[in-house]
Amino acid sequence: MDPLIKLGLLLMGATVTFAEVRYYVPQITVKKILGKLTNNSFALDQPQCIFQQFTPSEVWLVVALDTVVPNLSVTNLSNPSDFKLFQSKKYYHIYQMPAATSPCSDTAPSPKALVPVGTQLNCTNVSFCNGILTNNGPYRVKFVLLNNNTVIQETRWSEKFNLITGNSRDLIDIWPKGRSAGMIVLVVILSVLLALLLALLIAAIATGSKNICWQHILKVYHLNFTSYRTHHIYMTHSSCYLTPQSNKNSVYTVFT
Repeated sequence: MDPLIKLGLLLMGATVTFAEVRYYVPQITVKKILGKLTNNSFALDQPQCIFQQFTPSEVWLVVALDTVVPNLSVTNLSNPSDFKLFQSKKYYHIYQMPAATSPCSDTAPSPKALVPVGTQLNCTNVSFCNGILTNNGPYRVKFVLLNNNTVIQETRWSEKFNLITGNSRDLIDIWPKGRSAGMIVLVVILSVLLALLLALLIAAIATGSKNICWQHILKVYHLNFTSYRTHHIYMTHSSCYLTPQSNKNSVYTVFT
C-alpha cells in the first residue's frame, strides 16, 4: 500500500479518535441495575474505545458541583485535586488509570463497564479517595487525559443531575390521603362487617341470657307452688307473682 495512503488513514483514525473524546458526554448508566443513583453515590457508563491512542496519558474523572463548573480552568483540570478538598474546592479527581488499559469492549450489563462514584466508606490515608458524597448536588462530571499535569484531551461535561434525597421518617404522611382508594374502600368494608358481627354477638348473648333468666324464675316458682298444694284446691292470684318476693302478698281464694 502506498505510504501516503497509510499516513492518510492513520491521520483519519487519529482525527476520529480525537473527535470521539472531545464530543463524548458522560452520563448516568442506562443499564438496568439497582443503585445506579442513590442519596450518596452514582454510576456512570464507562467510555469504550476512545482513550487507547493517548499513551502514555492517564485518564481521570473530574467530579464537580454544577455551581463551580463555569469557573474551572485548564489549570484546575490538569492538577488533580484530592477528595479531602471537595468541601472547599467543590470538585475533585478520581480514577487515575493508564489510557492504554482503558476498556475497548462494552461488557453490558456487567459491572466492569461501569464507573461507580461515591463508594469508599473510609478515606483515611487514601489518596484520591472515591468517597461517599454528602452533598445532594447538582453534579456534573467529565473525563480528562493528563500527561505530566498537562491536559491532552478531555470530554464534554455531563448534564447536571441530583442525587436522590431521602425523607425523614417524621415527614412521612400516614393519613388516608396517602393511601390508595382501593385500600380505603377495603378498610371501610371490613370495619362495617366487624361492627355488624359485634352487634350480632351482643344480641345473641343478650337473648341467651334472657332465656336462662326466665327458666330460672319458672323453676323457683314451681318449687314454691308445690309446697302449698297439699290437697286439691284451686287458687287465683294477681300479677304480682312475677317475683318470688310477691308470694307473701299473694291472695288465695279457696273453693270447696
